[in-house]
Amino acid sequence: MYHTTEYNREFWNAARSKSKVPHTDVLESGRSRQNGSYRLPYESNKKYEALRQKENLFRRIGNVVKAPKGDFTIWACDSEPETTWITEKNPNFFENVETYDMYPLNSHTLGCATSLPEDFAGDAGFDVEGQITKDFARSIGRAEENACINGDGVSAPKGFLQETHVGQYTSEITYDDVIQMFFHQDAEYRRNSVWIMNSETALKLRSMTDIDGGYLWNHSDNTILGKQVYISDYMPSGSAGVGARPIAFGDFSYFWIVDRKPFEMRSLTEVFGPQQQVGYVGYETINAKLIRPEAVCVMEIRK
Repeated sequence: MYHTTEYNREFWNAARSKSKVPHTDVLESGRSRQNGSYRLPYESNKKYEALRQKENLFRRIGNVVKAPKGDFTIWACDSEPETTWITEKNPNFFENVETYDMYPLNSHTLGCATSLPEDFAGDAGFDVEGQITKDFARSIGRAEENACINGDGVSAPKGFLQETHVGQYTSEITYDDVIQMFFHQDAEYRRNSVWIMNSETALKLRSMTDIDGGYLWNHSDNTILGKQVYISDYMPSGSAGVGARPIAFGDFSYFWIVDRKPFEMRSLTEVFGPQQQVGYVGYETINAKLIRPEAVCVMEIRK
């Protein structure tokens, strides 16, 4: 019933309340038995997901899959289709089609807490829905992006920097290093590849020129060698030292984000009461994986 007008009304009325959430059949339909939180109303969830997508680069350039049902571990699969021109000599070309590669994907739960002054929460003219969904989407989206890059695979999804291969080693990023990295990438993946780096690295590359003074970075469309550049300040800097991987180049359609459970939240009326605030805690369960490591290469700093 989370998609009904009645659920939406009761959900946000409860979010404004200083007391415990009332037990109603309508709200119980969206309640999680695991942690007592409630699923966002349908329209509110659409707003939340749109805002979260803006905050997490990989929800825009990666492959997002919804898998709310199933066991704790699910399997992702990948294969390369067989394509050929058919002649009388090879009518059964499909006999050589590759089998699927299978990858286990566990679940990781991300929690986030925020609060509002009681006066704001109880003010009928204040947009509680807009404020809460914005706060959660911003914090959770950014935490996701960081994990997609740097996650350890234990307490958070494994970031792609741990799973990809090195396309170029260098002690100091140069014009030639970037060119070498571009052509190191397999042509199959180079077609749809993009660059990812942080602001510090981008500033350095924007000023690089060849011997004739031609810029490496196309300032009119923010591309390098015709490929789009994306900035994420969760990427390491070259100045971080040996082992840092400041630049990534690849086809991130092979980076999967799997949404295991819809976003849920609940009020914390007692914890923040002494501060005259109403608290809110939200949860999401996801995983992420670069299912084809050869699709992305990185530049690594070495001595």
